[in-house]
Amino acid sequence: MGIHQIRCLGWLVEDNATDARCRCYINIPVRSTSSSKLEVPKTSLGRLICAPSLQIDLLQESNNKNRILCLTLLRPSLPSSGLPRLPSVSLDYGSPDVSPYNASKVALLIENRVNPILAPLMLHFMSVVPPDWRFRFMGSLESVEFLNSSRAIRSQVASGKLDLTYIPANMTTGSQEEISRFLTTLWLYETVLQPAEWLLVFQTDSMLCANSRQTLNSWLDYDWVGAPWNPNGRFGGNGGLSLRRVSAIVDVLRYQTRIPNTEPEDVWLTDRLGHRPGAKLANGTASLTFSGEMYGGEGEKVGGKGKGKSKDPTKAGDLIKGIDDWRDGFYEPMGYHTGGSGETLHSGIWGTPEMRKHIWGYCPEVKMMLKMDAAKYVPGDCHNSWKRSEAGWDGMYPDHGGETEIIDGEEYPMLPAGLMPW
Repeated sequence: MGIHQIRCLGWLVEDNATDARCRCYINIPVRSTSSSKLEVPKTSLGRLICAPSLQIDLLQESNNKNRILCLTLLRPSLPSSGLPRLPSVSLDYGSPDVSPYNASKVALLIENRVNPILAPLMLHFMSVVPPDWRFRFMGSLESVEFLNSSRAIRSQVASGKLDLTYIPANMTTGSQEEISRFLTTLWLYETVLQPAEWLLVFQTDSMLCANSRQTLNSWLDYDWVGAPWNPNGRFGGNGGLSLRRVSAIVDVLRYQTRIPNTEPEDVWLTDRLGHRPGAKLANGTASLTFSGEMYGGEGEKVGGKGKGKSKDPTKAGDLIKGIDDWRDGFYEPMGYHTGGSGETLHSGIWGTPEMRKHIWGYCPEVKMMLKMDAAKYVPGDCHNSWKRSEAGWDGMYPDHGGETEIIDGEEYPMLPAGLMPW
């Protein structure tokens, strides 16, 4: 189609009290003929509303030779008051991304030392803790850099599941006293962890068991729960693996300050939390189900023993006779805490070969936090013929003797030297 010069053939102005419009008729020839004089057509072949103030009609003359465009400029009606109104404008930038994680639930690991188990331990806790929990790691420049060298950890950071944070330069966690000072600082609970309401504190000598039938979310009614120091006590539990209510701790720290070199932070906090009006801390019996450290608790029941009388609502499903018989009568907390960075074990949990055998089967991931050399316990008969280096095992590890123990005819790793039950 050729390009034609378009000119306005005439304007028709209509006006009344509330409305005015101006029409421009444009003649577009169908063939190369001269335009006839303008006649206002009575029929519209099509209409295009370009804007609230512009309307375009395609018109046809009676001789069917020309096409005429009618451009109608509309003036909006004025309100009766005679004052113009400013148009309202709203911008829609789309809905913000909704995080799949609950900002009120945070699991915290604090460690300023470089430790090979940092990434495996963090990833394990992420797989066992309910998926709506977020995680935070606080460490030194070295430990943060070491943890962030894991590709799996970087994926969790990118997804928003995990935050990596430096311990402030004016603080440190190099000793038990320094950890206690850090965990009784109002700034940590009121600023760093905000808006968290529930805080799971775990350390490199603690573990949650994947085979447990419990969930961490079953314990959210409590202000504090951890492995009990006294199974018959009203409250109090080890802070190395503990669930804490942040708002309750903030209330304590706003009015009280821990004196340096006094009680450990968990003893100091639970003593004050337990005496608050309306406080709800797990007692010794309930705490044994949450975490085991010094004392064992009630054994599991298989095959409907006591069915309908004492079923624990915090545990999912029932143990099945013929499949779960190996668990019958054994204590199975949701997790374990050892102490001393995995160097301190207590006889109430680890004291007999049968107890240890059950733990290896129920919660084998605890081996991650114990100072055990897994290379010594490679199954089969290869032993020192299986080489990690050119020189083999010779000279790489001192021979302490008694590397394994026989339990019910099966060979299990012996606790390393210096790692004996109390």
